[in-house]
Amino acid sequence: MKKLLLTTSAIVATANVAMAQQIIDEINIKGNKRLQPELIETYLPYSSGMTYRTGMEQQIIKKLFATGLFSDVRVSWNKSTGKMTVEVNENPQVNRVAFEDNEEIADSVLEKIITLKSRSVFTNTKVQEDINAIQKAYRTKGYYLVEVSPEYIKRDQNRIDVIYKITEGPETLISKINFIGNKAFSDSDLEQVVSTKENKWWRLLSSNDAYDPDRVDFDKELLRRYYMQRGYADFSMNDPIVELQRDKSGFIVTYTVNEGVKYSFGNIDVSVADPMLDINIDKIKSLINIEKNQTYNTLEVEKNIDRMVEELSNQGYAFVEIIPMIRKNQDTKQINLTFDLKPGPRIYVNRINIEGNTRTQDNVIRRQLRLAEGDALQQNKLKRSKDRLSYLDYFSKVDITSEDTNYPDKVDLNVKVEEQSTGEFNIGAGVSSYEGVLATLDIKENNFLGKGQQLNFGFSLSSKRKDFNLGITEPWFMGRELLAGADIYSKETSYDDESSYDEKILGTSFRLGFPLDEFKRNTVRLRLENKEVTDVDSDASRFIKELEGDRTKVAVANTLSLDTRDNKLIPTKGYNAAWTVEYAGFGADISYVKNVVRGSYNYAITDDYVLTVAGRTGYLWDINDDVPITENFRGGGSTLRGFASSGIGPRDSETNDALGGQFMIGHNVELRYPIPGMKDSGVNGLLFWDGGLVTDVNDPYGVVDDEKTYRQSVGTGVFWRSPLGPLRFEFGIPIVSADGDEKEVFSFSFGTRF
Repeated sequence: MKKLLLTTSAIVATANVAMAQQIIDEINIKGNKRLQPELIETYLPYSSGMTYRTGMEQQIIKKLFATGLFSDVRVSWNKSTGKMTVEVNENPQVNRVAFEDNEEIADSVLEKIITLKSRSVFTNTKVQEDINAIQKAYRTKGYYLVEVSPEYIKRDQNRIDVIYKITEGPETLISKINFIGNKAFSDSDLEQVVSTKENKWWRLLSSNDAYDPDRVDFDKELLRRYYMQRGYADFSMNDPIVELQRDKSGFIVTYTVNEGVKYSFGNIDVSVADPMLDINIDKIKSLINIEKNQTYNTLEVEKNIDRMVEELSNQGYAFVEIIPMIRKNQDTKQINLTFDLKPGPRIYVNRINIEGNTRTQDNVIRRQLRLAEGDALQQNKLKRSKDRLSYLDYFSKVDITSEDTNYPDKVDLNVKVEEQSTGEFNIGAGVSSYEGVLATLDIKENNFLGKGQQLNFGFSLSSKRKDFNLGITEPWFMGRELLAGADIYSKETSYDDESSYDEKILGTSFRLGFPLDEFKRNTVRLRLENKEVTDVDSDASRFIKELEGDRTKVAVANTLSLDTRDNKLIPTKGYNAAWTVEYAGFGADISYVKNVVRGSYNYAITDDYVLTVAGRTGYLWDINDDVPITENFRGGGSTLRGFASSGIGPRDSETNDALGGQFMIGHNVELRYPIPGMKDSGVNGLLFWDGGLVTDVNDPYGVVDDEKTYRQSVGTGVFWRSPLGPLRFEFGIPIVSADGDEKEVFSFSFGTRF
């Protein structure tokens, strides 16, 4: 009997399990008109053949609603047949979107800010988002009373036209700005601080006089910063009050401030949360440049914190928290400040992952990094690694980020690059009354086979010049940071117009460069040349007639350079300087010592405006009084825009032949800025001020006209690093010149990259 009862219980239990675990035999989709059943099934969290469980219906409804494709979803389960029915009501598809009665903002502008597009799925949520976006665009332009009403036209096949009917209303600008509670600073002072401006006729091109709630709210922060940076540490203010005038012609904005008293800095100190940490506290303290009794300034506090964070990072503490602890003394009106250092543990580099380089070899990227696996993570080395990669000009974008690992004291570095064209095919052209038409062809490959090697071929041709150059450079010779290169070149130049002779040079050069530290390099060059002067005019200067014939030249030059620029073609920060000493002799026909110093400094005034200041000077010492004038410095051209090449300097007063000089000096000041409306295209405008002087020539005949006027020019231009290569137009106007100078007002060049 007992055995029978057990058997019966087992049978009942098995039957109950079978009923509880019914299988979904079929899922039936209903109500769909545009969407295929197979597509809808891909959104379902379940499929036929699975075991049915209570609550599946609600999960399916939630999942389908989340797609935004349906306005209604109903799900039913028939346990007797094992069939699940999903009935949907599809959202319409947008046929087109149109705007009516919009005059102040064009359709093309509104189309970019709305969510609904042709062929997208219609939802009421998206319509409301579009209404909000349109209203925000109008309010930014001063139309705060704008109203947007959606209208719908149903089409066949469950399609719909959406029309946004816009009632723009009157323009509502800021008619008046009031300040209440300010004593330390006048209304006019604070008006310059806030971004919201009163409506004035001279602000025709500005939108800051339109009422924008976000802008008014941001003004609260601007005022707080202004006061906190001028000693008012107790400053506070209420929310700005905005009132629409009764005639709805404009808004009145009122800022109510509570200035408090003015503080100065008191005692400054540094504390370390964990005295066991290996921190050079004296180095940290030496970075503080705040003086006691100096007006309290939160900006100075932030700058000092930034310097400390950078130094702690250089000491190996990548994650640092520095809390400025302030204690106010109401009697002395001073704030005692303690920088509380809370550095995290030292962080080390676990792995370096490189991605995005399809052409450039990994080792070419790795050798530019100043961090390796196992090194302590230091922000200065991380920043320098990014700068070195950017400086190569192989990549349009370089990002280096850290990623946590399973080890608390280790991170992975992810180096992500976007490669760009490294080959250049440049065609240049210039027009002047001096040289006529000049054409140049320059082919370069700066990353040959992805190995970082540089190959170049250059050729130029004009009525005055024919040059040829073929060179190769290996920046990492024999696997070390040792630059080695060689060139073969031929130059044929006609100086008939300015100096009454032609010159032919056939030569070869070799160079070897090595780094002295992170930013300094030393480069040695050897040049072997044969120089021939021909076609000397019968009425040429006596200086020129002495040149006729062949000469050999053997020269060794040493260049010590310093370069901290972030980009060698379009730098935005950093400086470079170079000092070259060249000796020619070794028993050849020409002997001299030449010193040349050049330098430039780049400063980003803003993210888009970059100021470059450059200078140069040089002197040639004629050792044996055998240096031909072909070795002299010449001025003009790209270094002195507005003047032709060899357009300035000493001349023979009898023949007007340009002789060049043994001393030169010059400067270039250039401001690069984005052209409005063309910023995204990379088109930059240029404003420049150039200056230069070439002088000092040995005059045994007493016929040299050496005008020692420092020539100057100003001008403007356009620079575009286009997809087809660098393009440059420049207009230079001489403002200080001398008689006999050759001028060239306009020049341009263009090219292509591959």
